[in-house]
Amino acid sequence: MKAPLTIVVYGKGGVGKSTMCAHLALTFARGGRKVLLLGCDPKADTSLRLLGGVRPATIVDMVSGLKGTRFSDLVAHSRPGLDVLETGGPQPGQGCGGRSVATLCQFLEEHPRELSGYDTLVFDVLGDLVCGGFVAPLRFGFGRDVYIVSSEETASLFAANNIVRVASEPYHQGVSVGGIIFNLRQNDARREVITAFAARLGVSVAAVLPRDPAILEAEELGVTVFEHAPGAAAAARFEALARRIESRRGAIPGASARPMTNDEFRTFTRENRAYRPSPAVAVSKEKRAR
Repeated sequence: MKAPLTIVVYGKGGVGKSTMCAHLALTFARGGRKVLLLGCDPKADTSLRLLGGVRPATIVDMVSGLKGTRFSDLVAHSRPGLDVLETGGPQPGQGCGGRSVATLCQFLEEHPRELSGYDTLVFDVLGDLVCGGFVAPLRFGFGRDVYIVSSEETASLFAANNIVRVASEPYHQGVSVGGIIFNLRQNDARREVITAFAARLGVSVAAVLPRDPAILEAEELGVTVFEHAPGAAAAARFEALARRIESRRGAIPGASARPMTNDEFRTFTRENRAYRPSPAVAVSKEKRAR
């Protein structure tokens, strides 16, 4: 039996990772796949735009005794071919979100029959890999292909480098780094810099997605771009990205990537500026130089 397509998506908080995962999961389902979207963010917001804003049951609800322990008690049905399962998390300051992700992975291990009904798994995982719990999909062997969502901002690139570093650890056997999905904050960002960043890490650029008003409007309405503006360029970009992910399964073994040390990263960002300075900033620099 062919192993399911399993992608684990990481990225710094606020970079658009959950939006990316929801749209990719829906794109795969629209293409005829049976998809399980696994939200591993304590906010449990991965599936909101897929469930009409209704909060689904979570793994934390199960642990707290608020829901049953059966697979069917926790899985919510969004669209034909697309189900969602949210980890949830504790109240701020009252627990460990990473532990909840590990509990999710244990739950999946205990339900192999139900899991075998899916041919595609999409994990949406918070990018703070300081906590080992967020690496659970890789440690438990669910993670096959890691994708990183990053903007051109320095803090986001720093997180991306750390994620490549984790995926490259020898104890994560079988993990591949599928590439970096650049979700731009500014559409005039220097694309040659982000291309150089990916090349420096030895991974590919999976996509460069410009900031698109159609996605921002869909977010405000609590829906996906497929409902809000199905003919928009953004919808076609998600479809192209899904095709690329399917075609590159296991393309770049994690052990082949070349993450930077922190010192190397700082040197890279000093020598490569992702932003073009505004005219006012450029004039100010020129005056100081005089």
